[in-house]
Amino acid sequence: MKIKFSLGAAAACVVLFANLTVYAQSDKDFEDLRTLYIDEKYEKLISKGERYMGKSDTRKDPAPYLYMSKAYFELSSMEDMAEDYPPEKTFANALKWATKYRKKDPEGVLFRENDMFFEELKKTALLDAAGFMSDQKYSRAKRYYDAITKFDPDDAGAWLLLGYCQMQMRSMTEAGMTYKKAGEVLHSTDVTRLNAQDKKTLREGGINYAEYLVAEGKRDSARTTMDLLAPALEGDSQFDMLYRKVK
Repeated sequence: MKIKFSLGAAAACVVLFANLTVYAQSDKDFEDLRTLYIDEKYEKLISKGERYMGKSDTRKDPAPYLYMSKAYFELSSMEDMAEDYPPEKTFANALKWATKYRKKDPEGVLFRENDMFFEELKKTALLDAAGFMSDQKYSRAKRYYDAITKFDPDDAGAWLLLGYCQMQMRSMTEAGMTYKKAGEVLHSTDVTRLNAQDKKTLREGGINYAEYLVAEGKRDSARTTMDLLAPALEGDSQFDMLYRKVK
């Protein structure tokens, strides 16, 4: 008995087989990075990750960039490695590689699979940024918020805080574009489903922005912003006081 394949079916089989081969090879290739991460051999992981990023067949895969970020993040908090890996510089590298990773994974597939890592990365970045904000070192705080918006472009609070820093630096055109992006993210986000950390960021960024709008006499815009934030932040005393003020 002879089995006949149409040209289209044959082509589909070839494509399917090719995709399966790529995914299988990718999983196999990066098992070594996964193992090195689990074994806490971060320096060796970085060395291997760099080699993958230099190869034409793996440099577009997001996994090595993600593992680089993870390795630098772990090294940034290791006191016994501080001489070779100064914490601030090493953490900056963790953020750098996180942003490079997201460029390779715009749909955020690995982002969702590694949500706990990114939550910890973001938490540390926000703590550092808050220190610079309290010292009014807005250009330094801006770097952290900018990185967060790059590896998590759906974080409306980070966009709002980035815009606030740009405004304080008198980069008004840039701030306007950032605030516009924050509004787009807010309109497309169910803020009631944010985790505790993202709600905290949204609160800080939203209140800063609304207070700025009130000071500029833009109460209608402030009210619109507060309306968008209300589902997530109603019940917070500072938010409720400002909300009543603009209603």
